[in-house]
Amino acid sequence: MNLPVTNQLTTMSRWALAHGSYGRGPGAAPRSRPVVWLCLVLPCWALWLPASADAQGIDRVRRTRGTDSGTITKISPLAVTLSKGGVESKIPVADIRMIDFAGEPEDLRPARLAATAGRYQAALQRLAKIPPGSMERQAIRQDLDYWQMYCQVRLAVAGQGPLEQAVQAATSFLSTHRGSFHVPAALELAGEALLASGQYEDARAQFAKLARAKAPYFVARSAVLTGMAWQREDEHESAIQEFDRALAAAQQDALAQPQQLEATLHRAISRSALGHVPEATEVVKTLIAQTPAEDTRLLARAYNALGDCYLQSDQAQAARDAFLHVDVLFQSEPAAHAKALYELSRLWNRLGQASRAAEAQQRLEKDYPESKWARP
Repeated sequence: MNLPVTNQLTTMSRWALAHGSYGRGPGAAPRSRPVVWLCLVLPCWALWLPASADAQGIDRVRRTRGTDSGTITKISPLAVTLSKGGVESKIPVADIRMIDFAGEPEDLRPARLAATAGRYQAALQRLAKIPPGSMERQAIRQDLDYWQMYCQVRLAVAGQGPLEQAVQAATSFLSTHRGSFHVPAALELAGEALLASGQYEDARAQFAKLARAKAPYFVARSAVLTGMAWQREDEHESAIQEFDRALAAAQQDALAQPQQLEATLHRAISRSALGHVPEATEVVKTLIAQTPAEDTRLLARAYNALGDCYLQSDQAQAARDAFLHVDVLFQSEPAAHAKALYELSRLWNRLGQASRAAEAQQRLEKDYPESKWARP
């Protein structure tokens, strides 16, 4: 029998959440084990990693599932062409997580891994070690520029850097590297930086460019991001129309299906804002249970959304538990973490724990000084 989230929490897990220890909540118990297991075995597992692309003189395209190896013969904003044994195949950009290039500097791959894990400062430190003139291949130079820009934007959106410079970095990348396979992701990052700086119309203009690719994945992604932009202006009816468009597009292609989860989450957020709180709460709880453990960004947003739903229904303790999930489990997602700390700083006061409230506020101001959540 599936109980409501607050009833699923045991007495011990409630105490752990309330005191800043590792907590358990909806869908969290099965996720805690893989996280701990990975921390224990990752150093050993790394010993069996294949040799670097540089060592073997090959390119590796790391897809959403699996890795293809060979020689990259062509790169465009929509696909990467890989030759293996004289046979060429096109890999859609939507299916590419990252590429390890033959001949790349040794610090580049660790920087990518750090960036995708949310360790942006560590990634930038790695990237700074790479001499500018050490890359002969244009694709590698583009990759270096992209990951530098990626980290800069992510930090700025989270309130850990100037947004104006992040916008400039994203637009500069787009004007300089128009043929890169990173162009769709760069468009998204440019839009996110504009959105965070309050330039909503300009953000939507960037997101709209994604849909020009016509592929269902990019149509769905464009609609999700555009809907999120409407949400920021409290235009929830317009947002829901975009999320419905995303859901329709996502059904047309397996690559686009992950967009269903994000569209579903943000549709529920808008439904909640329009007064449909019980319905939205159940949708978010179901989504949390369905989301893969490795999708930390979506999970962090989902727990924040769940906290917002509980706030709207005046369930302060349940809201605290939801935001604590983000604080305890998803600190690698700085934008979501900043919001969670803000909400906790208010909830702890409401629950009569002024010292915990002050602690949350201090962490927010220290870790995310330029975030909108840290502003008085």
